[in-house]
Amino acid sequence: MIRTTSIQNPLSAWLYFRRNPARNLPVVVALALAVVLVAGIVTIVSSVDQTVLTMYGYQRYLSIVTPRNALRLSDELRSEVIKLVPNARTFDVIPAWTNVRTVFGKMPFPIMGVAHQDREFLAEACGVSLVTGRWPAKGAPEIAMSEAIAKNRDLKLGDIVLDPKSEDNFAAEPMKLVGTLRGPVWLAVASAEFVRDRFPVAIHGLAVIGASEQSQRSIDVLLDKQLDKSTARAWTYRTLVRDTRDALSSLYLMMRVIVVIIAVTVALLAGMLAGIHFGQRLGEFATLVAIGYSQRFLLRRIVGEIAILCVVAWTLGLLVTVAMLFGLAKWVMEPRGLLLDPMYPAAYLYTLPVPFALGVFSLVTVTRRLHKMDAVSVIERR
Repeated sequence: MIRTTSIQNPLSAWLYFRRNPARNLPVVVALALAVVLVAGIVTIVSSVDQTVLTMYGYQRYLSIVTPRNALRLSDELRSEVIKLVPNARTFDVIPAWTNVRTVFGKMPFPIMGVAHQDREFLAEACGVSLVTGRWPAKGAPEIAMSEAIAKNRDLKLGDIVLDPKSEDNFAAEPMKLVGTLRGPVWLAVASAEFVRDRFPVAIHGLAVIGASEQSQRSIDVLLDKQLDKSTARAWTYRTLVRDTRDALSSLYLMMRVIVVIIAVTVALLAGMLAGIHFGQRLGEFATLVAIGYSQRFLLRRIVGEIAILCVVAWTLGLLVTVAMLFGLAKWVMEPRGLLLDPMYPAAYLYTLPVPFALGVFSLVTVTRRLHKMDAVSVIERR
């Protein structure tokens, strides 16, 4: 006895695809392109969130308290902060600023002026280490920064980072790059003495670093709740995430609307094509009904065909999307020091409504026509 596989079975849901690839190709291509479009849009939009949280990710490991309406913390405020976090290490931070490129324009990034005895502790707390060059000398116009920032700014060792003639990256005296850092977050440091002398209007902050990342979360909550917001502000990772999500909420809403529009449009197109294809197969279905197969059997077969179509097209779309995004990240974004995660999970989750909507619309269209079909009349016309 010869056994037939599900693909060889003449009543298999695969049969129509094997015999009519050209008819199914337009729907497969349309769905695959919709998946590419949705995943691409979500990935690029999410890179805004990723960029902010990566650029300012050092706040996972430290909080910075700055004064309101003043350049320096008062002695009373400084004492209050230290009493709130007796087990944390605190030290002064005086920032200079540079601009880095992002997918949504230029963004300011702090070059932290820290004392000689504090900078290596800061780097260690952030998981960052010196890989080339050296640390800035005390009182010298020098900077050490993460490799990602240097790549973003097209800088190499010895290049000028801040310059008196620059509109976006100003310093009263040229400051050059003397060292590069490597680690999970972006970081840039300079001599506290130099920044204090050459940036007279820079705001002096107080860095607070806990013993662990978990203790840092507790410190963030404590500072955010206990400090008088009329006299000081605590810059923490908690507030960074909250402010970023709030700022991007409208952008994400627009993205969801676009995803819905794409899903509905592709589903309507597929539903119309499914109706056309069903009309071309009336003789086939009428014959099956005439020889004894029930409409329930035909409906199961149609559901199987639609499921196969959606899975194949969705998988093809995912493969094309991954290839496209990896190419975009490697050849376009990375050389410019820009961030893009080709495997961002939410981007692919957002594509699920597309095949689902296509399947529902196609199934509804075909089911209605199947229930109205008169097998005898169809056979007589043929």
